[in-house]
Amino acid sequence: MINKFIPEGVADINYDEYEKISAMENSVLDVFRSAGYRQILTPSFEYFDLFSDGDVSVNTEDMYKIIDTNGKIMVLRPDATIPIARMVATHYRESSGAVKLMYLTNVFRSADYRAGGRREFRQAGIECFGTDSPETDAEIITTAIDAVQKCGFRDLTTEIGNAEYFKGFMQEMKSAGMFSGPEEERELRSMMETKNIPGIRKYCEEHSIEEKYASVLMELPVMYGTITEVLDHAYRTAINDQMREAVENLRNIADRLNATADLTADMSLIGSMDYYSGMIFRIYLKESGAIVGSGGRYDRLLKKFGKNIPAAGFGLNINLLYEASLTEEDTGSVLNIALGKGRLADITIEKLKEAGIEFPDYTKKSRKLIFTDKTGRYRIIFVKAVDVGIYVEKGACDVGVIGKDTLLESASDVFEMLDLGYGKCIFAVAAPKGFQYNPRKKLRVASKYPRVAKEFFAKSGRSIEIIKINGSVELAPLVGLSDVIVDIVETGNTLKENGLEVVEPITDISARFIVNCASLKTKQAQVTELIRLLRERTEQ
Repeated sequence: MINKFIPEGVADINYDEYEKISAMENSVLDVFRSAGYRQILTPSFEYFDLFSDGDVSVNTEDMYKIIDTNGKIMVLRPDATIPIARMVATHYRESSGAVKLMYLTNVFRSADYRAGGRREFRQAGIECFGTDSPETDAEIITTAIDAVQKCGFRDLTTEIGNAEYFKGFMQEMKSAGMFSGPEEERELRSMMETKNIPGIRKYCEEHSIEEKYASVLMELPVMYGTITEVLDHAYRTAINDQMREAVENLRNIADRLNATADLTADMSLIGSMDYYSGMIFRIYLKESGAIVGSGGRYDRLLKKFGKNIPAAGFGLNINLLYEASLTEEDTGSVLNIALGKGRLADITIEKLKEAGIEFPDYTKKSRKLIFTDKTGRYRIIFVKAVDVGIYVEKGACDVGVIGKDTLLESASDVFEMLDLGYGKCIFAVAAPKGFQYNPRKKLRVASKYPRVAKEFFAKSGRSIEIIKINGSVELAPLVGLSDVIVDIVETGNTLKENGLEVVEPITDISARFIVNCASLKTKQAQVTELIRLLRERTEQ
């Protein structure tokens, strides 16, 4: 019998859905054509090297790789921009003036399909080659806004930033000897992208970062909001010409955009792709909280192909646009807070009560899962503790409180804005007393946290076998199932009672306040106020 199932992370589209999606795609392409763009198509397969070279690489772990008959590594298209840049460098060498191209294609990237991620999605976009003026950047952003509005969306926010601002700051830190290697730079970049404020603070303390640099690092993640205020703040904070020029570039672009556009700025906006070199922007739908489009300037990308041609563009995620069109409920006035029942939730609710946010119907014994505060502005939603990150990442909840252990294991794509200071413990490697590592033997590691364990031992290059355990992980080395365990340790009493001891600490853990990436911008006032209230009680 033929298997009737399809791979996870992909989906069939029935004719009703297809007709609606196709109509949306046609609307988007009409806007692109009206702006002077002509449609092209690149192959679904490209050589792996195209996307894995130096400063313009795509995360190699996100790619689907194939070995062709000649033994060469090929990939399914993980990005639309880089192949188009290759095409322009190859076929438009003698072109004068702007080359304006548009596309509608499928993109393939690895995704956590268990969390609803897509391995294949439909993307439409434009790429403009040959000009590097603020007028071009403003045209790119305006075309993106027009395309989203043509699909029927009116209530949206456009956010701009400039990759050169952060790069200029990082260059200043390099010159001052604040980095010992590229790994530290990547670590800081990752924390900046996720607004991991507790992580940045810890980094500054552990690496003895000078105060003038540490203060900027701590300010950057919260340098977002009204464009005039943010750009003024960013200019005052800038410590070199590259940073100041990035701010002036954004001023020039903003002056050329429609005054009625809902425009904000975020100076920690870096871009998920390494090739961005200037202006970056995102488009948020306020009602659904989805980021449906993003793009920016990537002037250095064509140098990879031997051409010095400035370029800018953007892509719209058609699947997200279609899904947003099906959203009817408007919860813009309510801030949804995800909590996992237990000690962290109890403490959080008490902190909220101290701040004047009370939930009159809530009791610990209640079986209800949703409670609204007496003002109607906040709603707590109880989910499994391990699911808090997913609810926040996918926008079902705007914010949440989660243990750092769970956040590390889930690797949820959220902003980590605040260390709440309670629920403290550590991640550690533990083993029977007297245990010694044998470098000639593969280490068997039992854990409820396989991702954390894998990443920790990968740093030291140890050969390990991960054994996923859901119950009492302390039992595993006692009965010979594993050599060591990776688990959270609070008092250490359980380890002692079972003849185990900490061999290596991994990292400190406590409760963290996380925020959905779109909600931070579309519900900025409410999120910022809640962060302030919780921070005041955390610092008491």
